[in-house]
Amino acid sequence: MEEARPRPVQLRVGGAYGDRSASARPLRRGSSGGRRVAEEWRIKLKQQRAAPAGRPVLQAQMRGQLPLFTVPRTLTDATVSALVGRPVSGWPHCRPVLEAMAQEHGLTAAWSSKIAEMVRLALAVREAEGAERLPEPMLRDLPTNGDAVRLVLLQAELLDQAPEPMRFSTTNQPTAAYITAPVPLPPPAPRQCRDCHAWMAADKRGFRCTPCRHWRELHHAGRCLRCLRDGLPLRAGRCRTCRLHRHLDGTRPDARRATQLVIDLPHGAPGQAQLIPDGARAPANDDEDEAVPALHVGRGQEPLFRMRRDWSPVLARLRRRTYVDLPLTGPARALTEDLTRLRRDQQDPSHRTDIRTLTILVYWLGAETAITERDVHDLAQLDSNLTAKRLCQFLATRGLLAEDPELRRDADQVWIETALGALPQPAAEEVATWVRVLRGQGRREHEARGYNGIRRYLTALQPVLTAWTDSGITTLRQITSEHATTALDDLTGHTRRKLAISLRSLFKALRQERIIFRDPTRNLPVGELRGIPKPVASDLLAGLLERTKTPLGRLVVALAAIHALPGHEIPTLLTIDLSLAHGTLEARRGLLRHTLYIEEFTHTLAAQWLTYRHRRWPVSANPHLLVSQRTALDPDHPPVSMTLLQRALPSGVTLDGLRQDRILNEAFETGDPLKLMRLFGIAEQTAMHYVSVAHPERTAKLPR
Repeated sequence: MEEARPRPVQLRVGGAYGDRSASARPLRRGSSGGRRVAEEWRIKLKQQRAAPAGRPVLQAQMRGQLPLFTVPRTLTDATVSALVGRPVSGWPHCRPVLEAMAQEHGLTAAWSSKIAEMVRLALAVREAEGAERLPEPMLRDLPTNGDAVRLVLLQAELLDQAPEPMRFSTTNQPTAAYITAPVPLPPPAPRQCRDCHAWMAADKRGFRCTPCRHWRELHHAGRCLRCLRDGLPLRAGRCRTCRLHRHLDGTRPDARRATQLVIDLPHGAPGQAQLIPDGARAPANDDEDEAVPALHVGRGQEPLFRMRRDWSPVLARLRRRTYVDLPLTGPARALTEDLTRLRRDQQDPSHRTDIRTLTILVYWLGAETAITERDVHDLAQLDSNLTAKRLCQFLATRGLLAEDPELRRDADQVWIETALGALPQPAAEEVATWVRVLRGQGRREHEARGYNGIRRYLTALQPVLTAWTDSGITTLRQITSEHATTALDDLTGHTRRKLAISLRSLFKALRQERIIFRDPTRNLPVGELRGIPKPVASDLLAGLLERTKTPLGRLVVALAAIHALPGHEIPTLLTIDLSLAHGTLEARRGLLRHTLYIEEFTHTLAAQWLTYRHRRWPVSANPHLLVSQRTALDPDHPPVSMTLLQRALPSGVTLDGLRQDRILNEAFETGDPLKLMRLFGIAEQTAMHYVSVAHPERTAKLPR
């Protein structure tokens, strides 16, 4: 080929020995290393022919296509050998330039051959990048001779020059005849001293700081007895860095290997370096103020190392002082006054705990930079009179909170990961696959289940999985139908049904992900858990509203005992869904809506609750209809808990019991399942179940 070097074997014209036709093959070779160059090409061609055909390297891409990610290439001699005999675009333009350069400066054929390899390699990189001209920074990936290749491509107009000329040789130019305009070396970057690890300025030359160079001239090298490094000049068995810590090592044996971070400044105090003191303080007087805060970090200053702070010594030092007496800076005092004014406007009775926590934080850390969320929670965990959540919300609104992703993770997700970590492999990975399937990340797309539901399933499965792994079972592939049946033998009622459902969910997901070949729980009976609804005793219903003390409790009783709302739907009711003018209340059930037509009694209780809520929390922006002291002013707007609703009811009464009593009473009166469905928004099966309990004679099956 035109691009390849001529083969060492040439066609001969037959004739007698000594005929002039033999002069077509030159028998004499110059002293320029041509024989060695031909031998190198012969070896490369032989290796290329003997090597099996592998993956093509540096394949040409579409011109003008921009790369999404640019990564450095690893170009070796194997890459050069793979390009031998391959046509490369642009080489016909570069070849005359290379020959002219070699002829002008009297360079050897060996040099021309080596540069030709690198030029062809650079042109192949240009094709792989899909560029018209090769970007100059990509010449750094070449194994060698980057400066010569730069000149060749520049004269052939195939190089996209950088804003400033680049050089690829670390030696002082010019060292070759063809480099007429040497490019200066780039300025050195800040770096560490090889001996003491002190940071040196960029304008300094060499790899050792000035004190270490003088120290090396005075002492012999060896192994330091403290840091255990070799090749360092020693004095009394210690290197220059460790010698400064000998007093500290005597008082703190645990710091025998630690050294102080040093910055080699251009100027310093003359004389010998001072020894680092042991840090022991003189006995303090009783009148001395020991509550000295930490050094405040300036705005925009980033920490070199992040470490979790221990607040126990801080609280111990501040125990004898009140938070009002702590001296604060101007920004810190303004921040605490802002929180005091906000809590006073919100009429929050727990505002003192928030102010006390904020005062300690800004006194010790300052208010010029953001406070980490981990510090707020760690401080609040040490004292019951300190809070974290509301203070973090306040700091976040002011832009002074550095959020911690670990603290914002779902609590159920953290519990699931902890439970999986307690299981041995590979059973833990199989259970984790089941969790991913329930989260909608399996082979088949479906709606993701919440971590709270997965936690309930895993809670039921955890004793069974632990028993299986303790008996020697290492993988769930070993589980048979007998194992599943044995796990359910001693269980009854709701516990048995919950475990059966969890087992079927687990192995069904593993079968779907093709981890097991057969589902051992396919024929596992789950059973019917349909208890008979029971009415509430008359003595409990009598005077129920009189025994309920709060407006919230009376409204909850009306919603459960009159309108039969499920207990988990009552906290999610929104204020905008209540219309006193139209006498309606909408319950959101996913994409569906169930409208309650409230009568006069429920209308009065709802109006009383709204009046009480507005007087108690006038600035509350929580969209939920029912709020509490904790949720009314919470910026996250959470709903009230089920525990709060249960505590608002009189003793002996539950929300589920009141709901079942109401639906059962209506079923006794009407016996019409359609009316039950329209009135309470229940499903067909649930309505038929209540009618069958109220009127068993209407749904009984006659014997044949």
